[in-house]
Parts: sequence; C-alpha cells; structure tokens
Amino acid sequence: MEITKILDIENDGKLNMVVYGQYLYIRCKLDLYKYDLIDMKLAARNTVFKRDGKSRGFAIFGDLIFLYDFLDLYVLSKDDLRVLEIVRLGADLSSDVGGVLWYDAPRAYVKIRNGRIYALHINTKEIIKYDIADSSFWAHCLVGKSLYAGTVKGDLIEIDKEELRVQRQTSLGRMNLYSVVCHDGMIYTISQDQSIKAIDATPFDTVRVARKAARGMSAILGIDRENLVVADSGQISLWDLETLQQRARFDFPVGWNNAGVILSGNTLFGIDNQSIYRADLP
Repeated sequence: MEITKILDIENDGKLNMVVYGQYLYIRCKLDLYKYDLIDMKLAARNTVFKRDGKSRGFAIFGDLIFLYDFLDLYVLSKDDLRVLEIVRLGADLSSDVGGVLWYDAPRAYVKIRNGRIYALHINTKEIIKYDIADSSFWAHCLVGKSLYAGTVKGDLIEIDKEELRVQRQTSLGRMNLYSVVCHDGMIYTISQDQSIKAIDATPFDTVRVARKAARGMSAILGIDRENLVVADSGQISLWDLETLQQRARFDFPVGWNNAGVILSGNTLFGIDNQSIYRADLP
C-alpha cells in the first residue's frame, strides 16, 4: 500500500477532517480550510476561533457545516466557510456540546454531555431539550428512524429519532463504547475492553465477538469490501465482517488517539504533526 503526503500543515495531532464531494475540509487550530482533492489547491479558509480549544469537531449536512467548540455550536456555509450563526448551547462542563447527530431543516439535533439531545431551530434559536440516557454518548450511527449510540457506561442504546426516546438498550461492557457502525442489519462496536462486537439489529443480540482485538483507544473508521477498517495505536487493521477475524494490519499516521484519521470510500486520510497523508486500501 502506497502512502502519499498530500499537504503540509503543522498541527497538534488533534485536527478534524471531513471529505465531502471533491473537497477535503480541515479544522486545524483556529482555522477551517477547504481543499480541492483533485489538485489540493486551497478553495477557502476562515479563521473561526480567537483562541485554542481542546474540544472541537465538525460535520457537514447539505450546504451547512456544524462545528462545535466546548459550549458553542457554529453554523457555517459549506461553500465559502463563512460563519452564519454562533449559538451557546452549554452552560458548563456538565452540558458541553459533542456534535450534531443529524439535521432535519431547520432543526439540528445536537449531542450534549450526560445523555441529552438538544433540538436547535437554527433560524429562531429555539431549543427543545430531551433527556435520553443516564450517561454521555461516545459514538453513533443513524439508520432510518433509529439512532444507535454507544455510551460511556458501555451500553448500546437504540433511540427513536422521531419520538426521541430510548427503544432498546443492552450492556456490551463496563465502560466506553468508542465506535458504533451500522451495515446491512448489523451494528459493530469497539469498547474499552478491547473487543470488537457484532450485534444483530433485529433481535438486538450480540452474535460475534473478537476479544483483545484492539490495543488502545481504537476507532472503527468504516467498512470497505466486507472489512471493518479499524484505527488503533498508529496502525490500521482490517477485520472480516462475517467472522471478525483479522485480515491485515499495517502502519498509517492516525493522529492523537486516532483523532486524525478518516476513511472516505476506500481511501484513508491521516496525519502526523506536520502533514496529511492519503492511501488507498489494498
């Protein structure tokens, strides 16, 4: 597998990346960047923040970018990265923002610490608050009318996204479901106990487990050609969807705690503290 450096950008290992269409969007330190993946030319840049922050990330829905920074949610134009709105949603460490779960215009559904979801009307700024669970969400995936979320207590919960209430819940470990990925009626998770689990979404039962599969704070990046793609301790590993047997493992720059690596199609994008790299999966 050939790893190619595509951009030099000094960072602290905690930058965020999203591929949307032909563009690579990067949040690095105070700035948001937009690069054309065809020639890696800079298409837009905006200095969004005035000071450094430790809890930032973003997602793109349609023409909007939703970027969170501790207690605040920023709404930006996807085209030119202009800041359209800044809304304070949290009050303190017990109610900081964890990102947008989904967007049904004009409402953005925002993940808040301690198992809450805020429905924000982005025009009127009206906020409807929902207490969903008794612990914070780590990761999530959305399938139809169901949101599947992993919690810091090690639970997998199914939330009805229309009624915003928990439908089903199962314990998958004592702490921290780091990743939740849905595919073809199955839910795949990685937890702090270092195991990968496959859960059949219909009965909501665990059907396969790969124990001691991960070595650190791992992340499932996505699925490529019937493989789970996992980032773990400076490496990428591939796991057969049907058997959860490891098929391959190789080095790749993943940033701090796997925060600087993403999968788009079958292409990996990753970082070290100086550059961004890409590689096509074998």
